[in-house]
Amino acid sequence: MAVTGIERIARRASSQPASAFTTLMHHYTVENLRACFEVLDGRKAPGVDGVTKAEYGQNLEENLQALHRKLLQMSYRPKAVRRVEIPQEDGTCRPLGISCLEDKIIQEMTRQRLEAIYEPVFIETAYGFRPKRSCHDALRQLNSEVMTKPVNWIADIDLAQFFDTMPHQELLAVRQERLKDQKFLHLMARMLKAGVQTPGGIVQDELGSPQGSIVSPVIANVFLDHVLDQWFTQVATQHCRGYCAILSYADDCMAVFEFEDDAQRFMQVLPKRLAKFGLRLNQSKTQLLAFGKRQAWQAFKHGERLPTLDFLGLTHYWGKSRNGKTRLKRKTSKQRYRRALVTINQWLRQERNAHQLPVLWQQIGTKRRGHFNYFGVTANTQALHRFERAVHRQLFKWLNRRSQRRSFTWETFKRYLTRYPLPKPKRLISLHAVWSMTE
Repeated sequence: MAVTGIERIARRASSQPASAFTTLMHHYTVENLRACFEVLDGRKAPGVDGVTKAEYGQNLEENLQALHRKLLQMSYRPKAVRRVEIPQEDGTCRPLGISCLEDKIIQEMTRQRLEAIYEPVFIETAYGFRPKRSCHDALRQLNSEVMTKPVNWIADIDLAQFFDTMPHQELLAVRQERLKDQKFLHLMARMLKAGVQTPGGIVQDELGSPQGSIVSPVIANVFLDHVLDQWFTQVATQHCRGYCAILSYADDCMAVFEFEDDAQRFMQVLPKRLAKFGLRLNQSKTQLLAFGKRQAWQAFKHGERLPTLDFLGLTHYWGKSRNGKTRLKRKTSKQRYRRALVTINQWLRQERNAHQLPVLWQQIGTKRRGHFNYFGVTANTQALHRFERAVHRQLFKWLNRRSQRRSFTWETFKRYLTRYPLPKPKRLISLHAVWSMTE
């Protein structure tokens, strides 16, 4: 097993949170480059040079030696990122960046070092793209804050095009506080400024880090930790007279407050804080909600309509438990529910004649299992069963369009489904406990 030095970096970062790292480039050895190559997913799409993992691996040692020489001589320059536009439901497109394989090796190496340095100093309630943390952990934390803490107000924070608007100058300035290796910083600057390949040529920009890049998540985490998390915990909390906390999953952030005046002051100051680092709020999605147990109990008492809150694909709302107590519940958000059905419908339409029925059946089962594994959380049973029935209808429809002759009647379809059952929804994850469990 290759010696990476990750453990040594992590131990120092944990024991000396304020210490600076002056020498990092010596970690970029051939052995470590080989280890990073091995962990790459060979199924991913190639970059602008068209080189796949299999092709690069045919002359692996020679290629790694050449890459190592370029790093030593500081002549390595990342190639432009191939941009793919992913359509969104609101009519816009989300740009996804695909790097070349050699650049992915360097990105993986850089990601490991940055993660080892900064992971020990991230706040506990930041969950996005961190080791041994997941969306379900963030959802569990939100449930805990609202149900067990004196929370009455929630600031739902949406950063406008965060990954596309992070200024390179500010990004590098934030890292210079702990990273003093100028060659390492120079390497990171080249990665950020590699440009994007478009039909009109390579476009250079001073903003953003491509979504889809291996190193982008940790770069974003370090930037947000400095801009928002540490500022909130060290500065904003000092000006609040009641309980307050912040939790996030990447750029999906929420701040909770006990008192309205604390929440209002925070919302007034927040845009100024973000603007200082070249960021801004999406005003149409950022909101301040009265969203606590006390407000819910009062609303139930007077028959008033309660607000809802969308976070990580789930709509959170107030309901009652079986014993009549006020309880935070959740269901699959309309947007994510619709997106999942549209995706499966499009896939069935395109692939219904490309595979034999057993293969098609197995693949649709995999897609359903993925949906149930994520959305199978406490109190979401009805939405899961509704999704299950909708997929059955789509499957029945497109299987009968594989030819001019119908493949199934509804009765024969149900018999086939009984004989070869697809994954069923289960409440896999409890958001009331501090651990996951399978029921």
